[in-house]
Amino acid sequence: MDPFNEVKEDAYASIRALDNIINLRPNGKPPTNEQQQDFENSFQELQEIYRDLQQALSISESQPSKFNLSDIDISNRKSILSDLNNQIQHLEKKWNQKQYRDVTTMSNRISQDGQEDEDIDPFSADSAMTSYQQQELIQEQDLQLDDIHRTMMNLNQQAAIMGDELEEQGFMLDELDYEMDNVDNKLQRGMKSINIFLERNKETASNWCIGILVVVLCVLLVLLLIA
Repeated sequence: MDPFNEVKEDAYASIRALDNIINLRPNGKPPTNEQQQDFENSFQELQEIYRDLQQALSISESQPSKFNLSDIDISNRKSILSDLNNQIQHLEKKWNQKQYRDVTTMSNRISQDGQEDEDIDPFSADSAMTSYQQQELIQEQDLQLDDIHRTMMNLNQQAAIMGDELEEQGFMLDELDYEMDNVDNKLQRGMKSINIFLERNKETASNWCIGILVVVLCVLLVLLLIA
């Protein structure tokens, strides 16, 4: 399979994902840590895909007959790489420009507030920035608390499942204990029956021995009398 076509669609999919991340970012606000991390990770992945495409083009260009490629196909692929490079640069520029607009918007807002009210404390701009940072910090803490809550809910569910399993195993152990008691009772009854049987046979054997001894004594007496 041609390695170039395997990677090309991934590159355009990454471009669409990055553009979506930029568009979802609200205007007039700096990106959150999560948005910044998403953009950086996706952009780095796109750059890696672009390098893979360059390598795939080199392979295809060095062995065009292996992939049934003509000079026109090679030229088209170079055009695709050029287009991807332009879009990557455009995305990076768009992200940076949006950051610049965010800073400019915040500065203009603070400047307009200062012009409307000259009696405002000269440290009001710093106060506004501090308040905004506090709001961002509160939002991040809320997200962290939500994550902790979800984690606790998952742990609670797992604990409930483990409790049900332990309860079921407890029932199984009770049943096993009951069966062991039944087996023990049966063994005791069996041993008792065997002991009774042995006692009865013991008495019968004693009677037979006494009878045989009496007969032997009688025979001996008869022999003595005859002698």
